[in-house]
Amino acid sequence: MESSNPWFLDSVKITSSTGFTHSTHPEHAMLSPSMVGVKPSFDPVKVTKRTSGSSSSTCPTLRLQKGAMKVKSVKKRVKTQPHKMSINSRQITPMEDVMLEQDSRKIQKSSNVEETSSQVLRKYPNFKKFDIVEDYSDHHYKGANSETIQPPRNWSKKIEKEWRILEKNLPDTIFVRVYESRMDLLRAVIIGAEGTPYHNGLFFFDVFFPSNYPYVPPKVYYHSGGLRINPNLYEEGKVCLSLLNTWIGDKNENWTPGVSTMLQVLVSIQGLILNAKPYFNEPGFADSSGSDYGENQSILYNERTLIYSLKTMVYTMKNPPKYFEDLVIGHFRDCGVGILTRCRGYVNGVGVGCGEEKGSRGFGKNVEKYMGTLVGGFKEIGVENVDEFVPQTRNLAQKIRDFFGI
Repeated sequence: MESSNPWFLDSVKITSSTGFTHSTHPEHAMLSPSMVGVKPSFDPVKVTKRTSGSSSSTCPTLRLQKGAMKVKSVKKRVKTQPHKMSINSRQITPMEDVMLEQDSRKIQKSSNVEETSSQVLRKYPNFKKFDIVEDYSDHHYKGANSETIQPPRNWSKKIEKEWRILEKNLPDTIFVRVYESRMDLLRAVIIGAEGTPYHNGLFFFDVFFPSNYPYVPPKVYYHSGGLRINPNLYEEGKVCLSLLNTWIGDKNENWTPGVSTMLQVLVSIQGLILNAKPYFNEPGFADSSGSDYGENQSILYNERTLIYSLKTMVYTMKNPPKYFEDLVIGHFRDCGVGILTRCRGYVNGVGVGCGEEKGSRGFGKNVEKYMGTLVGGFKEIGVENVDEFVPQTRNLAQKIRDFFGI
């Protein structure tokens, strides 16, 4: 699973009320062209389950305000070079081993964390699924337009169309922010679905729309925090998906100008990448699905991914992206006890997901080792009644008995 070769998705199918089925597996068709003009009848519940405690309000009418990116006509075609994704590994806060030993008391409090309980709880239920904001200083692609290349005249209209589709049709577990002065940027967060090793996690993606969009797909960067939580999500931020042309799929699976949309990209990431059995996303392992060996390896992969997901939660609470602070704090205050309750089940032998599988012996111990840090992170944002989940210190005799299974 650590190969540097591209990965692609297994034959997971998602069907909505509009009747489309999509996949990034070469044997399956991509999203239907009917999604271009998505209507309010789109049923996101078939794609993902609503997470309790989150709600939204209607976004104001979309309009370009003062200071918004201006689009000028050009007399000649400007040659542009594709944006090269780069990242300095030294700028990433690694979580592989550091977070396991991290003293949770060192988690820094943002201004939102210091707010009173009543303020946070009042803001969280009203957090909008879609909104227009200003400050893009922490966006991964903030320097993408350093050459000040002017996009075509109708480029802004294409972006506005994407905004309208997102505003009307986002599922309850995807939240988006776009930028008033940088129409080429977008940020989204996806809440992990129940029954997956990503359950109740928050996964952030930064998006850049090139000047020749929609003739080319958007560029998408995943905020990994240094962890490989999925075969299709790399530590350096790459998102491997046929719809983004970052994996070679059949013609009808790749980005289609005038047909494919940003909503399709987000729904595909949620349903096809952050799925219940990500182990089979890798083509070399897809054929083993259903076999004893393949299913056992999938369980082990889910267990490792669950630990990474817990570490990502603490990382996100420590570093909430701009304009998503209220969502991060409110979400984990709402779900914290439930997450810890599931972790206690893992410690007692319950497997990951909704199946009847039992967890491996080492998995329960790894979850138990991390619960102290997780509890500390939740306490820092105001989650109450969590001390009971802190594992008790075991003496040497108990450790020996546990080792031999006595």
